[in-house]
Amino acid sequence: MIRHHLKSADAQGLSAVRSSSIAVVNGTAHMTVIPPLPIRHDQTAAEQAAAIFQEIERRLESVGSSKSRIAHITIWLSHLMYFQEVTEVWNEWVDPANPPVRACAQVNLANKNLKVEMIVVADAS
Repeated sequence: MIRHHLKSADAQGLSAVRSSSIAVVNGTAHMTVIPPLPIRHDQTAAEQAAAIFQEIERRLESVGSSKSRIAHITIWLSHLMYFQEVTEVWNEWVDPANPPVRACAQVNLANKNLKVEMIVVADAS
């Protein structure tokens, strides 16, 4: 069974729905998360990461899950110079009893103001 929760906009601020905010497939939740729109140019990577972590928790709660049930997070950074500040926010947020697998990479992101984007896979059964 697949459940889709549709987005209202994407990273470019376009309102046409082209993807879901979260999809649950056979009890596994999949999502990509960016900071709330509009993405402000003056936000630090740490502020964007904190906003993303709040959104991850909100979305997981909407499907009956929580951050303790995250299996994997991929963190995309627009520049590796943000690695340390995002890691500091991560260390404050992550469930120390249930830390997920984590990967982090530098990529070209879709919005020039976007510094951080995350991909999450979690148990939602």
